[in-house]
Amino acid sequence: MQRDNPVVLFTSIGKRVSLIRHFIEYGWEVIGVDTRPDECAAQQIVKKIIKVPYCQEADYYDKLEEICRVEKVNCLVPLYEPELMGLAGLRSRFEEIGVRILIATKETILTCVDKYSLYQFFKLNDFSTPDTFEEPTNLDDKSLWVIKPKIGMGSRDVYITTYKEVSLWYERVPNPIVQRYIEGQEISIDVFVSDKRQVLSIVPRVRLEVRAGEVSKSITIEDKEITLLTIQLVNKLKLTGPATIQGIRETNSGRFYFIEVNPRFGGGVPLTIEAGIPYAEFIKASYTQKPGVLHSYQPGLKMLRYDEAVYVKGGF
Repeated sequence: MQRDNPVVLFTSIGKRVSLIRHFIEYGWEVIGVDTRPDECAAQQIVKKIIKVPYCQEADYYDKLEEICRVEKVNCLVPLYEPELMGLAGLRSRFEEIGVRILIATKETILTCVDKYSLYQFFKLNDFSTPDTFEEPTNLDDKSLWVIKPKIGMGSRDVYITTYKEVSLWYERVPNPIVQRYIEGQEISIDVFVSDKRQVLSIVPRVRLEVRAGEVSKSITIEDKEITLLTIQLVNKLKLTGPATIQGIRETNSGRFYFIEVNPRFGGGVPLTIEAGIPYAEFIKASYTQKPGVLHSYQPGLKMLRYDEAVYVKGGF
């Protein structure tokens, strides 16, 4: 099978319509995989969505490799966090068939997805981050505390509670950690780092409203301090590919705290694309950018999301 345009494959393609349109506009042929192709909103704009097993199943990665061979895929973009470690460990296997996986190293991903390991990394490298504990002991009784899974994505099983109720919620959360709550402005930072570890773009955006763990209202900002801290962070982490970093600017002190690093395209990345960041161009072999210079973007651009229905024929 010979194709005129480069081919990108997105996993868990589901409803990532804005991201897909971006790649199509830049000349990529997009295909997707999902466990339920018939329930993917993206089927309206993608030529093909192929059914795959859940990533926890033994034959998932073999099936993914087979699809890449048949469809002549050039680049594989994972969008589902639980599969990142598995794919990172198979990078060379996919490279042998000409597929570049847009992902960081296994060591970097392991640090990022385990929130307590990430906390330890922040502390070791002198980045401000909220106090975090594996056990609800030696907590002060004046702070609010966040209980959340050590490994997880979105807002599932995340609770903010008083000192008195920490133990109650701690018992309800799977594999929990306890983190001091920081009152302030939530800021997401979309970054992209080339395979040669050149930082191509950093776009901070304020999270104005979050719904079901995904940002629904957001605005891009320009912040030199956050940008410089982020450059230091991604270099220390040896991060490559796309990532969305979460942080908070504390109201009282103005201090910026790093909270999480999600080593994949985040749900709010359509705003960063609209602000001028050409991710689909970044991953082309022909792309170059002057070292030490970040790609420009439009600060002050606000995203206001709304629900839109997709209608397809078919029953249960």
